[in-house]
Amino acid sequence: MKRILLVTSMVLVAAFATYKFFYPTYTYRYRLTVNIEADGKLHSGSSVVEVTWYAHLLPALVSFSSELRGQAALVDLEGHGVMVATLTAEHWGAHDGNAGWSALWLVPRGFGVDDSIEGLSKLVNLRGKRELALDNLPRILWFSNPRDPTTARTILVDDIPSVLGPSARFAGASVEMTTDPLVTDIRQKLPWIDSYSGANTLYLPNHLGISDYMFVGAAS
Repeated sequence: MKRILLVTSMVLVAAFATYKFFYPTYTYRYRLTVNIEADGKLHSGSSVVEVTWYAHLLPALVSFSSELRGQAALVDLEGHGVMVATLTAEHWGAHDGNAGWSALWLVPRGFGVDDSIEGLSKLVNLRGKRELALDNLPRILWFSNPRDPTTARTILVDDIPSVLGPSARFAGASVEMTTDPLVTDIRQKLPWIDSYSGANTLYLPNHLGISDYMFVGAAS
């Protein structure tokens, strides 16, 4: 009986190892930091984001799917509201002039890793920090009143002076690979987040849709 159990265990271990070899999982964490200057003062916000890519049994249909944990980076501008670097772009992973990039792509683009299956294995071994170019920024929302989601609007970094005043400006953003723990405390600043989960999206007159997955990773 013991011999049968031992053989069975060895077969299961071998099967699992084979599965992980052909269908790997890649996970990494990074810290996103966003800096905004207003009224002569530098305001910074950061968050740790975890990205996981899962291989599928039917790669001919979908090679990998992704999962996010953690939260969006929030910059408290005190009397000027808050700015939030959302986890998702307007069209999920896609990019356009107003949407910015989703949290999935900031590190690959920042470190120059190819957007390919072969590139995924390189992500887990990355080290260091990269400043984000202006064409590699997350989508940024500005809330004039963070307790009221209807005050949200998408803002481009070039438009910050016209919105917050001539003394305000975008002062840079960066991604840094890390093993720091995930923290999810953004609800303290945006207490309404859980009211807009699942299909319950808040659609604003400016065509912006507000959902919880923009601020908190679905796997968090």
